[in-house]
Amino acid sequence: MESSTDSEDSITFRSYPLERDKHCKTIVKIEAGYMDKLGINEGDVVRIMGKCDAMAFCFSADKEELEKAKSQQPLIEYLNQDHKEVDYPQMVMSGTVYSNACPSRRLGLVKLEKLPTDNSKKQIQNADTVILGTMKFAENAMPGYKNNIDFSSLFGRIVKKQERINTSFLPDFALKHQKTYRGGHTHPPNFSSLVVDAKPEGSDFWLVTKNTKFDFQEISMEEFKGKIGKPEALSFLRTIPIPHRLHVRDTEITFTSLEIFESSMKLRWYSLQRIKIPGDVFSDPSKANEMSASMGHDSAELSVEIRDDLGNEYSDGFSAGGGGSSGPDPTTSEMVFDYSGEYRFSSTLDPNAKEITIIVKDMAWIKRNDRVMQPNPATPSKMEDLSMTRPRLSVLEGPWEFKVSL
Repeated sequence: MESSTDSEDSITFRSYPLERDKHCKTIVKIEAGYMDKLGINEGDVVRIMGKCDAMAFCFSADKEELEKAKSQQPLIEYLNQDHKEVDYPQMVMSGTVYSNACPSRRLGLVKLEKLPTDNSKKQIQNADTVILGTMKFAENAMPGYKNNIDFSSLFGRIVKKQERINTSFLPDFALKHQKTYRGGHTHPPNFSSLVVDAKPEGSDFWLVTKNTKFDFQEISMEEFKGKIGKPEALSFLRTIPIPHRLHVRDTEITFTSLEIFESSMKLRWYSLQRIKIPGDVFSDPSKANEMSASMGHDSAELSVEIRDDLGNEYSDGFSAGGGGSSGPDPTTSEMVFDYSGEYRFSSTLDPNAKEITIIVKDMAWIKRNDRVMQPNPATPSKMEDLSMTRPRLSVLEGPWEFKVSL
């Protein structure tokens, strides 16, 4: 079944990581049949659309390669009984493309769009110069490092502003500065930086070639880490209270506020999940400890979209969260999971909007509650090994909608 948003020039794929990926290449792989359907040739440049756009070279992947990538990822279970699963085609993507485009670390749904040949040449120019961010103390730590960077791994890569790059140093320089870590393992240093800009000007993406030159520009620690130039708090405009609670199955999601910044937004939420467990578990400490360990899961990710009364849609973001606490509640015979999270939009609300509709499209989290106790003959009879089976990705399909007057 195809997604309702697919067209003659684009298809939605479920993405998986590229095996033995060194995060230096911008490539994706799909089945040859889908390349034929979109009219894509081997090595054509395509647009990948998710949390933001990325460009990549597209190649064909055989079924064995796709099945191997799929087998290394969590199994997906849909918790809504009436959910009609969309059988998305598979895509294998390099880490660079994934970090730029993938809107969720878990579901990994992205849209691939064919670019006309003449259009791709206009959007992607060969980089004459790439300007990389650096900091003053780097020269003191590794004198002469700028002249000892091996840029060859970046040749053939498509880059854009504010994108991280990682490559190695030349062997002799790396050997001189390598460090020994606990356990006696030695690790040569890697060169990590940020693309500040590139030339010629007027492009959003550039192709690094053997003729590309690399210059350096001193930047702040905040920018080097990929943060915006000025502290986000200084760009704060206002907070919109959102007193809304969503109850699905055994989980409550409470939305508290939408924080508006000059160029971004944050939707804040909290989740509380209570799962009934047998009452006799609490009378046996070993059972209680085993259940606490076996029922753990990560905080949920939410796929969220906001629409305002002016017709604008805001869906360019990603979910983040964590922390909180979990543990048994003997007073109610329940296991309690308490998390906090936020959805970070990379665009901001139109100041003229009078009403917004918040749409939660789905929730997803990794469940790790399939642990197996296995006897180990080499240990004393009362000791056992605890091994974890393959985790599952649990998905609650929406959508759930609610309106907020501004």
